[in-house]
Amino acid sequence: MVKQLSSLDVSFLVKELKDLEKSRVDKIFSFDREEIYIQFHKSNEGKKILRVINGKSTFLASQKKSDETPSHLCTMLRKNLEGKFLDSIEQIKPERILRLIFKSKDQEKRLYIELFGKGNIILCDDKDLIIECLIKHKFKDRSILPKHNYLHPKMQYNVFELDKESISTLLSESTKDKLVSCLATELGLGGIISEEICLISKVDKNKSPNKFNEKEIESILKSIKSIVNKRTDPKIIYDNEAIDVVPADFEFCKGKESKKFSSFSEALEHYFLNEIKFLKKESKYEKQINELKRIIEEQETTLKNFKAKEKESR
Repeated sequence: MVKQLSSLDVSFLVKELKDLEKSRVDKIFSFDREEIYIQFHKSNEGKKILRVINGKSTFLASQKKSDETPSHLCTMLRKNLEGKFLDSIEQIKPERILRLIFKSKDQEKRLYIELFGKGNIILCDDKDLIIECLIKHKFKDRSILPKHNYLHPKMQYNVFELDKESISTLLSESTKDKLVSCLATELGLGGIISEEICLISKVDKNKSPNKFNEKEIESILKSIKSIVNKRTDPKIIYDNEAIDVVPADFEFCKGKESKKFSSFSEALEHYFLNEIKFLKKESKYEKQINELKRIIEEQETTLKNFKAKEKESR
């Protein structure tokens, strides 16, 4: 399974990416439509490359790929962002969304990177009016289309601001049948971090969320707060193959094979470069060729059956 960042992963990552602030955008590249590389230059630090893999991850990259012909979004990003300085980068908490604000003398542009679902990369002006986006879509409660105001989805509960009352309400009203599922989806924590919370809280992860007593709820809340404030200690966890990238040292991973990295960004780059292979999407012509091959194979099989029946009949 390809890693997709959780809300907590994003918060750990943003702390590292803060170092990009006050850097100038030198060049922007696109690759395979779903990837964007933003090349920055910072005084006394040189070149740094931010790689965005749509819907999955973003991190500092040591190398870049580029198509011969830039995508339309890449062309628009070049036109609007090159030469500007990255004024700030932050997470719209608790969402899995990054907001990058770029400024020049008389202009401000905003880039939103959505890291949930199918993802999206959205370029806006200083009033959040959409200039261009990777995926155009009209949802029930928001439209991701040029000339529309950018609105982001809002989770009901903020994992970074939980208190006893809100966690109690979350658990009592949860539609999930297991605590671990409730934490993973309704708090946006993902699988391993939710497993970790259940483990260090010493509660049954498979128990229904609305069956916990006050003491257990306090323990769960304490565990969530301790993980939110953990020191960064990134590693890739293996079980025959890489199963996840974690931003900190977790009890859940004790005893499992792991590889440590100096930064979460570095761990993510190693994971996406070396540990997984993306399924290459078929082009329009490849789909047509494969469909014709399938038809030919079916016809050949039918022809063989006819010949066999002909022989029997003779």
